[in-house]
Amino acid sequence: MRLTIRAATAGAAMIAAALWGGPLHAQTQQQVDACNGKGNPSLDAVIGGCTALIQAGAYAGRDLATVFVIRATAYQRKGELDRALQDYDQALKLDPASAVAYYNRGIAYGARKDWDRAIQNYDQAIAHNPNDAAAFRNRGDARLEKQQFDRAIEDFDRATKLDPKDAAAYASRGGAYMRTGALDRAIADYDQALRLDPRSATTFYRRGAAYGSKGEWRRAVEDYDEAIKLDPRLAAAFYGRGFAFQKQDELDRAIRDFDQAIMLDPNDASALALRGSAWQRKGELDRAIEDFTRALAIDANDATTLHNRGVAYSSKRQWDPAIQDFDRVIRLLPDDASAFAYRGAAYQRKGELDRALQDLDRAIELDPRLAVAFVYRGAAYSTRGDWDQAIQEYSRAIELNPKDVTAFYNRGIARSRKEQWDSAAQDFDQAIGFNPNDGSAYRNRGLAYQRLGRLDDAIADFGRAVELDPKDGVAFAFRGGIHLRKREIDSAIQDYDRALQVDPNDATTLYNRGVAYANRNEWDLAVQDYDQALKLEPNFAAALYGRGVAKERTGDKPGADADIAAARKIDPDVGK
Repeated sequence: MRLTIRAATAGAAMIAAALWGGPLHAQTQQQVDACNGKGNPSLDAVIGGCTALIQAGAYAGRDLATVFVIRATAYQRKGELDRALQDYDQALKLDPASAVAYYNRGIAYGARKDWDRAIQNYDQAIAHNPNDAAAFRNRGDARLEKQQFDRAIEDFDRATKLDPKDAAAYASRGGAYMRTGALDRAIADYDQALRLDPRSATTFYRRGAAYGSKGEWRRAVEDYDEAIKLDPRLAAAFYGRGFAFQKQDELDRAIRDFDQAIMLDPNDASALALRGSAWQRKGELDRAIEDFTRALAIDANDATTLHNRGVAYSSKRQWDPAIQDFDRVIRLLPDDASAFAYRGAAYQRKGELDRALQDLDRAIELDPRLAVAFVYRGAAYSTRGDWDQAIQEYSRAIELNPKDVTAFYNRGIARSRKEQWDSAAQDFDQAIGFNPNDGSAYRNRGLAYQRLGRLDDAIADFGRAVELDPKDGVAFAFRGGIHLRKREIDSAIQDYDRALQVDPNDATTLYNRGVAYANRNEWDLAVQDYDQALKLEPNFAAALYGRGVAKERTGDKPGADADIAAARKIDPDVGK
């Protein structure tokens, strides 16, 4: 809201007349007319006219004070606050009861963000004119800046009683209620402000923000729409609407609004950061990092943006820059448990387990209810092969957040490593329930079902895994293994073929397809697969033995004896 400066002149556009008596005694009529703003002169002309009158020395007392106030007003409107304040000081020396001078000087101090002096001047303005609604309103705004919310509301109450048609006072009181969390009261005041001034883009924007704070995103968007119609250059309205779209998962519309906000205000670090978050959620990590970096060039100490960029780097497996960002967050916020947790996760992925556990221990010490820290600590213990401790960590994460899909999935993996197949399958059940499109959860549950002898259920899970991810060679290989076990040889070979299309250098799958060919008495094809497996893993005892058997069936007795002997030298029990 722009505060209206008052002046002791008649006829000047957008300012109130405040002459304290009769006309000034002219040095020349032209000077008086210029100082009084007659004919709508430029601000420089007003200043020149008033300066001539002051220098003439023909005025004293309240008349001279009037001239100083007029010139101060012109300086103030030009943005020359030092000169304006000097003239208000002079005016008040000449006329200590000038409510207008105190009022305008309060606005000048407010423009400097010197809220204490602004309030002192509004105090004096009100003392000399107790029915001045605007002075109460402006003092309320200054108190709002100082976070004196209750006292600000008292001033706005007084302003609205003195002038029930002052839309700005209702809007300001709405802002005060917003800051105290009284959102319904804020909206009621914005409603009244808009009834009085239905073309205030700023008030529509503020009411939109209030609806957003209540989580009423649709109504928020409606208000931002109106604000933008009234003022298409109101960057804050585009920002607010973009935020509302982001909250409704309409990321493309959010990004378009952030684009517009940034175009209008290229130095809006918050808009850049939020657009980065939207790109991050869309998985466009390079664009996210670019926006976060631009935001940090404007505000290098924004811990949230540093944290988000660190997460984006982590998602790209760029652990060193991720750690650097989390380092900076921790320097800014030494008790930020989340930053310790994410840095610990980055160290864990780098294989620096001691540093990872140190960070994760600290995160949990700072926030014992931070579920993600337990998940990451579980991952660190998993990397160490300490499956029992890992299971404990994942279990604690699930206690804190019963919908944590990662914790269920990871605990399922840990229980699989412990061959706790029933419990593992149950964990993958939960993971699939929360994320039915996670092919790896179906693959791992299929493995648990396979180990439990539930072969048909396993085949169904492997089938679902490859539907979701046709490049999941492991799921094809596992399903091929079950088909082979069930003597469904053609289906087994088909699955091994698909698995080898994904990874042609998987020695185990080549061996298993060789076994399938052997089951069809296709000995030459079996030998070819065993050959390939042994090129990849020369000490693969089972492949050596299988090739020996196949060679024997093709009549290559010396080759068969050599392969079988070599296999048993590696593994004396092979083939038994």
